[in-house]
Amino acid sequence: MLLKYKLVWGLTLVYALLIGCKKDEAIAQAPYTIKSPLTQRILDSAGVMAQVFSDTLFEVAPGIKETDIHYLSREGYSMRAFILEVDANHPGLLLQAGTPYNAAAYAMQTVPDMAKYIEKPGYKVLAGVNADFFNTSTGEPRGIYVRDGVVLKTTWANARSATFMGVLKNGKPYIGDRQDFLAVQNDLEDALGGGPMLVRDNQILTQTDLSVEPRTGIGMNAQGKMYFIVVDGRSFYYSNGCTITQLGQMLKACGSTIAINVDGGGSSTFMIKHPLADVWQVRNRPSDGTNRAVGNAWMIISQ
Repeated sequence: MLLKYKLVWGLTLVYALLIGCKKDEAIAQAPYTIKSPLTQRILDSAGVMAQVFSDTLFEVAPGIKETDIHYLSREGYSMRAFILEVDANHPGLLLQAGTPYNAAAYAMQTVPDMAKYIEKPGYKVLAGVNADFFNTSTGEPRGIYVRDGVVLKTTWANARSATFMGVLKNGKPYIGDRQDFLAVQNDLEDALGGGPMLVRDNQILTQTDLSVEPRTGIGMNAQGKMYFIVVDGRSFYYSNGCTITQLGQMLKACGSTIAINVDGGGSSTFMIKHPLADVWQVRNRPSDGTNRAVGNAWMIISQ
């Protein structure tokens, strides 16, 4: 009788395990429903994603949407990307070059601390990302620098400092290279330098830098849509980073017809004024383990 009971119990256990395994397999194979159109565009056309594990889409403020993506890269690595889609034509939104202590002098400060010095009644900082490469001793930017219509720096540190993003005096955003800067510098209200051009005339440009790192990129199209992206890296189980070519592929997939790489590594910072709490929140995980003090940033302002 005892042997019969053990046999029945054993068969029941095996059956339960088999059913459990089939349920687990069904769950694992269940297709994930993508929430953000940007996630779908990148998955369909960028050639960087093998599988999307999860994504979120929400409105930071009118005219500003955030997409967060956890995905498996084509190389088989865990990845996290954070994207702001900004309608530069939305009434009341503007872009400002953020600087430490909201001053023209060279220095270093975290992106959330820069926001504290910029914000004032009727002038609300809604989001910010790090910008130009900089001298880590002095905070001097590697590229050009224009603030409040005054051209403060026209030199470039090296060949990698090849581009800039600016805001024209009519409020329109502008992305260009060194030659473009010579042509428009007197029409700029604000401008900060950048690294390699990633996309131009809707074409992805060939890059020689094949390193895999945390990255920050900025892109836009002729219709006034802007895309700010941070891809985290240097953390095997969380996010491994990408090449600047892959960054360009993602920005083009989002809709950018022109895009640049800006400072990355431990500088990569993706901050928003959270819609559910009146606090500035860094949404990504900077690879230093804490927010790095940087030379400058781009801020999205509501007024």
